[in-house]
Amino acid sequence: MISTALCCAIAQPAAAEDVVATASAAPVRLPVRLFDERQAEGGRLFYQGDVPVVVLQGSPEQIGRQHAALLGPHAEPVLEFPKRFIAEAGGAHFWPLLVQAGRTLMLQAPPRYQRELVAAADQGAITAAMVEVLPVANTLLELRRLGCSAVALADERTTTDGPLLGRNFDFETMGILDRYTVLFVVRPEGRHAFASVGFPGLGGVLSGMNDAGLALATLDVYQSADKSRKFDPTGTPLAFVFRRILEECSTVDEAEALLRSEQITTWMNLIVCDPRESAVFELTPATVGRREPAAGVLSCTNHFRCPELSVGETCWRYSRLAAAAQSNAWNVDRVQSLLHSVNQGEFTMQTMVFEPRSRRLHLATGKPPVSDRAMTTFDLGPLLAERAANGTASAAVGQ
Repeated sequence: MISTALCCAIAQPAAAEDVVATASAAPVRLPVRLFDERQAEGGRLFYQGDVPVVVLQGSPEQIGRQHAALLGPHAEPVLEFPKRFIAEAGGAHFWPLLVQAGRTLMLQAPPRYQRELVAAADQGAITAAMVEVLPVANTLLELRRLGCSAVALADERTTTDGPLLGRNFDFETMGILDRYTVLFVVRPEGRHAFASVGFPGLGGVLSGMNDAGLALATLDVYQSADKSRKFDPTGTPLAFVFRRILEECSTVDEAEALLRSEQITTWMNLIVCDPRESAVFELTPATVGRREPAAGVLSCTNHFRCPELSVGETCWRYSRLAAAAQSNAWNVDRVQSLLHSVNQGEFTMQTMVFEPRSRRLHLATGKPPVSDRAMTTFDLGPLLAERAANGTASAAVGQ
């Protein structure tokens, strides 16, 4: 199976790391910055710590062109990743079918996302090879292989200002994918601004939070008791459904209403947390189940738990996350430690904690496992509210 990670334009492996030597210490290796800090048509790319932050804003066409101009020069080797991943899985002969499937599914995405993708493909930094891959990269979340973990902790369980949502993103990196995490800050015209932890070329959302403090993360599922088919090709690509939630919703209840209005394409868990409450939506082409916290703790891994969907699977990661109910003193550092306790070694390439009420994101990326690595803190509130002046955008982020 192809994974959500193939929904990305992933760049080539970095060159050798820079080395800084001092007289009193061993050489310190600094990560190479793979992208240039620059501006393009009101968009901007800058770094906070080791994380590239890409600010996109305006109409769908402007967002698409900005995305391609800022990341496109590095995208051709990135787009070799999906083909390579499929080839190593023994499915190279299926590539033409995946391209066609991606194009077909893209036609079912909201028109504004289709326009954005076309604008990105038409931008000068995008080659013909990239154009072939972009529809696959932006639609086939439905054909994936992920193993992620997430936990939401209610206000009464935390010592911070409001609830917390933590998540590990786990996937086979092939020594490439872990190098190219990007934090997108997107300000679409007439809709909620949002931040998304993704990859170059990914227009949909896997993990993110909007300016209303609504945060979400997606987790794969492999078995369902509702006898629905695994994949419904008439549905809307889920990565774009999740983006719609961030652009159009402010609360968990509004997210639920949007999900129930869509034709779901496949089995998936979506954990959602706003400044007041959280829920897990267990999704199949036939069912949208809602699961509430137990004692102020909401755990989620790769299995359905609603009675009408569960097949009775057990998961040690789920049980360990659920044990968070034994404490009332959760903060960002303790949530990260909890996520580290359920890391999956070489697959855990992103660890993040969202603070919905204060609009902060704490993010660790790099060579897996990253769950015990120092996190970079982003103050998203000012950044999401800001509008660029004269083609510039200042960084409202802190270490």
